[in-house]
Amino acid sequence: MGREFIHTTTPARYGLSLGWSHNEWRIEAGTENPFTKHSLWKHSIERDIYTYYNEMTSRIYQQTGYVKVAYTFDFGRKTSREQNDVNRNINSAILKVN
Repeated sequence: MGREFIHTTTPARYGLSLGWSHNEWRIEAGTENPFTKHSLWKHSIERDIYTYYNEMTSRIYQQTGYVKVAYTFDFGRKTSREQNDVNRNINSAILKVN
């Protein structure tokens, strides 16, 4: 069979996020990989007749930061509930409406 060697190096991913909410307001700020400039993924395969080596970067897992601000509107306060006309005293699995 011969020798076979497969090696993959994946950089660490880390981050931090903080959130605050009060009444209808929600604020969140965060960062991912703040101290990593160029994350490299390295893949190599060595076989008897073939050698492969690849380095790649991803724009997704680079230094990022974000701020989210949200306000929630409560539209339910202005609506009224309908009268519940269900007879629950009937011995049946099906409830009947009056």
